[in-house]
Amino acid sequence: MRTGKLRETAVNLSIAFSALVLLLILGAARLMLSDARKSVFEDTRLRAEISARLAGKAMFPKVDLFSLHFLINNLALDKVIKYAVVSDQSGKIRSHSEPDKIGGKDESREGIAARNSRFALTQSFKGPDGLEYYYFSEPVAVGSRRLGTLAIAINGETMRYRLAATTHKLAIIFLAALGAMGLLLEIRSLLRREQRSSAIKSAMVHTVSHEFNNALTVIDAVIFLLEETEPVKNDPARAGLYRTLAYERKSLKNYVKNILSEARMEAGRFKIEKKPLALSGLVAGAVSVMEELMLKKKISFTLDMAKEPVVIDADQEAMALVLSNLVGNAVKYTPENGRIAVRLAAEKAGQVTFRIENSGRGIAAGDIEKIKTEFFRTGEGQAAAEGFGLGLKICNDMLLLHGSALEIKSEPGKNVCFYFSLSVPALKAAETPASARPG
Repeated sequence: MRTGKLRETAVNLSIAFSALVLLLILGAARLMLSDARKSVFEDTRLRAEISARLAGKAMFPKVDLFSLHFLINNLALDKVIKYAVVSDQSGKIRSHSEPDKIGGKDESREGIAARNSRFALTQSFKGPDGLEYYYFSEPVAVGSRRLGTLAIAINGETMRYRLAATTHKLAIIFLAALGAMGLLLEIRSLLRREQRSSAIKSAMVHTVSHEFNNALTVIDAVIFLLEETEPVKNDPARAGLYRTLAYERKSLKNYVKNILSEARMEAGRFKIEKKPLALSGLVAGAVSVMEELMLKKKISFTLDMAKEPVVIDADQEAMALVLSNLVGNAVKYTPENGRIAVRLAAEKAGQVTFRIENSGRGIAAGDIEKIKTEFFRTGEGQAAAEGFGLGLKICNDMLLLHGSALEIKSEPGKNVCFYFSLSVPALKAAETPASARPG
């Protein structure tokens, strides 16, 4: 559950960052488009200046209409330019990119202003088509003699040709950022649906487990009454039946604990409470529960553990579940006449290591990580015994909460060894828990 919250936080931060990026893109787009427009204006202004010089050569000492028309028509080939015109000082149009206007008089406000100006002008006006026009004029002169005026007009529609590349790039960047934000929003929606589904599943698991525990409590009471009212107290056959019932009862309780623990961890409600704990006592308890089944399967068993209590700081319920899962798992998957070896020892300074090794089918290298992190059962495991693949993942999750992890070594077809290490704090004698003291 903590991982789920971290994922949602990461997605929310990514969404906020994407929104900021979108705003930055919009701001940058305005600046880039403004710069692109300025570039078009500067380029048009430069072309008007150069063309005015060429027009001066075509109009002095006499007007060369061919050269003048060639110059104007060459300018008109540029898609950015709406029209180009050269007029003399009287306003007579000597050349125009629209041939039907040649010979007429330019009496437009911008044309008159251009002829009356001694310098280059840039004017803007609303055209008859409703578009914004930009009118760049340049005096046509030879020395100090003014011969006329050259003007180039562009508008918002013709400028799109030059702004198209910049606009397309910005649009692609904006759409990519928008798409990323949309994807992140969808991921957040899926995460929230998953969380709601997980909460419903957790509630269902708790309800079912609660009812299951109630049923087990009733079964415990009935078995106790049957044992108490047994007419023949020392009947070996019936005693074996009671031992089988006790084993199955404990197995069911262990399953319920596993399911509840996993549900609590998913819901973020599983919290460990570390206290001084005699690990050796828990190991002995986990082994004693499985002794009957080991005898039944004729399993050779060895326990290597120091007589002095090994005390660690850990959560008793969590560690008891880890050890019972590991010992129960080993017994379940060890074939008849197989062997199990349990060892609890300080292999490194300041640490105690628990190892349990059993003979059997082993685990393939590719499956080791899966059985620690997923509800996964190997093909060999499914063939050897029934189960749900809960135990080892829960063991690893519990150990991670204690700053450790479940480690696995295996030779397929031969054996498998599960082990983990925990820190041993320096405890004073007075702080040793009562369950760890001899006598």
